[in-house]
Amino acid sequence: MSKKIIVLTGPTASGKTQASITLAKKYNTEIICADSRIVYKDFDIVSAKPTTEEQNGIKHHLIDIIDANQDFSAGDFAKKSEEILENIFKNNDITIICGGTWFYIKSLLDEKSLPECPINQSLRDELSLLDNNTLWEKLNKLDSKRASLIHQNNKDKIIRSIEMCIELNQPISEYQRKENKKYNAKWFMFNFDREILYERINKRVDIMLNDGLYEEWKTNKEKYPNSKIMQNTIGYSEFFDLENGIYDNFDIAVDNEVQRRTRRP
Repeated sequence: MSKKIIVLTGPTASGKTQASITLAKKYNTEIICADSRIVYKDFDIVSAKPTTEEQNGIKHHLIDIIDANQDFSAGDFAKKSEEILENIFKNNDITIICGGTWFYIKSLLDEKSLPECPINQSLRDELSLLDNNTLWEKLNKLDSKRASLIHQNNKDKIIRSIEMCIELNQPISEYQRKENKKYNAKWFMFNFDREILYERINKRVDIMLNDGLYEEWKTNKEKYPNSKIMQNTIGYSEFFDLENGIYDNFDIAVDNEVQRRTRRP
């Protein structure tokens, strides 16, 4: 297969973005961003979204495509990326996928394709009213193997699994995934000595705060009230916890939690 994809992935602050832009310049191609937060409008600082200047004239895809009150799944990423790749490959034999959301990339390039299972919002709204234990037991009846792999407190994942079982009319664990041999991908994993990486992450968090991370959170909280995405985003969730009295002060929320959670693999 002549068409090639260069995949750059790895932890936060490992240098993926700059490397992807350098390669895109070299091969005169475009970049697909594989990041679960860059897709959201207004999540500029919290997602370390590359500015127009930082993009350096390179076309970046899947940035600022949805609002924070909307859902975006790995399946959505795969579907949109396939459309983008088709267009890129009309004029170029190489393109680049860059980002740290491993499951997004895997959903597109894995040897087995994901099942097509659209979001059922009315079902999700109904399930969200149930408590975690009830939801887990419901999933356990539909697919005990799948349930055994999910913690009972992971409500969103349990709801999605129930949704998929119902849509597919069978346990997810028994679904026979189709072969996926569409793409020729070369993977590159960025990594650092742990102490150096932690220092880079701490520095990035400091820069984000200086650039107005807290102010961005306050603005988006008003713009997207009750957004689950905001509440589950590192760099925002800690400010919700601060607001709810979980932390004694701002410094603890930032130094003990934002930096620690960002460092977490």
